[in-house]
Amino acid sequence: MKIILLLLAIFALDRATAQSLVLPYEGAEPFRTAVIPYGRATDAVAGDAARSNYVAKLAEWSVSEDGKQYSTTFAVPVWWLNRQTIVRVGRSSAAYQVLVDNRVVGSACSGATPVEFNITKRATEARHTLTIRQIDAHQSRVSESTALKPLVEDVAVICQPTIRVRDIELSTTLNDAGEGVAQFSVAVKCDALNAKRARIGYTVHLNDTTVVAKGYSDIGLDMRREDTVRFVARIPQSSLWSPENPHLITVELENRIDNRPAEYLRRNFGVRSADVVDGRLMINNRPVELKLRDYDPSKPVAEQVTAPYNGVVIPAYYATDALLTQCDKQGAVAFVRADIDTRNHATHIRRGGNPSNDPFWLNTYLALNRAAYYTTRCHPSALGYIYAAGNTTGINAYESYLMLKTVEPRLPILYEGAMGQWCTDKINFR
Repeated sequence: MKIILLLLAIFALDRATAQSLVLPYEGAEPFRTAVIPYGRATDAVAGDAARSNYVAKLAEWSVSEDGKQYSTTFAVPVWWLNRQTIVRVGRSSAAYQVLVDNRVVGSACSGATPVEFNITKRATEARHTLTIRQIDAHQSRVSESTALKPLVEDVAVICQPTIRVRDIELSTTLNDAGEGVAQFSVAVKCDALNAKRARIGYTVHLNDTTVVAKGYSDIGLDMRREDTVRFVARIPQSSLWSPENPHLITVELENRIDNRPAEYLRRNFGVRSADVVDGRLMINNRPVELKLRDYDPSKPVAEQVTAPYNGVVIPAYYATDALLTQCDKQGAVAFVRADIDTRNHATHIRRGGNPSNDPFWLNTYLALNRAAYYTTRCHPSALGYIYAAGNTTGINAYESYLMLKTVEPRLPILYEGAMGQWCTDKINFR
């Protein structure tokens, strides 16, 4: 009997461990750059998130005595019913759980990057309590953000239709004339229990008056399915983004369901090509010499990107949409580093040594790097990714490098602790 109980205990422990490995972000939506839906076209054109009647920012929190539990209330307006309700947690200084009316809806192993949770099933026409409970998750042992003072900020409740724009991606090539061929991919998600159709209209502006692309695509989706709408815009060479000339264009989207407007979206993009050729970063086929310094959160970016420096290495915790937008506008190069730091761990890679070679941490490494990449990739200033801070290689370093090279084959993927091994691109960035 004792043997059976022991085996059951081991089996339960194995299952708990496996679950923590498989789900570093439990109940979370796929990562994406910030999407702000608007209910009116005029509000989307103004580009002021405060004017959106589909976004409710939460700012008044009651904090527990230990500073690790944050609670507030929110109400679901009647015009949000029969739509999707999503909580977006911008930043947290530690791993956390999200609770609605004291029921857990999801968790995150790191608060360094924005994470979204679909709470539609909990969000009825009533006032609800939202709680963010910071926890000591096992993944936080490799997280840089754990040394910060307790903090939760930039939290919002977002409403989108049942067939919604989930994300927008841009890739750019140059034609023989040096013009940018901007290829936009709009991920459209159906959260309904039946098939739905929508019309995604798009307009691409060089400025307030010059339209370079305009049109629409019809899309039909079955239950819980996702598909992509694609369109192309040709951007003059004079309007391409580069550190010397940080030009931005504007994309406006209209999502119509049953011929009725369901949401409007607006976002700025920088159209530029980027490649690594013979160890040099090429922007629009021109080499860029990288002189980067570590980002200092106490100073504006403009004060840090001065000669001889032209960019900053930003830990994922500080690589917010607002900060990278500043880099976009100023032409500052940004290399985003995932929320992993093993420099204070053992340097050997045997059992009990550095986490970079411990398979227990593999899913955490991959998840933290996906978060850093997918929440920042729409920014033209994000020109490289560093998958960890550390001085030791191993299986997790190798797999992180391969995963990032798969989703982003053109930008440099770096690791200063590679020790001459293949798990970093050969490029000088200091």
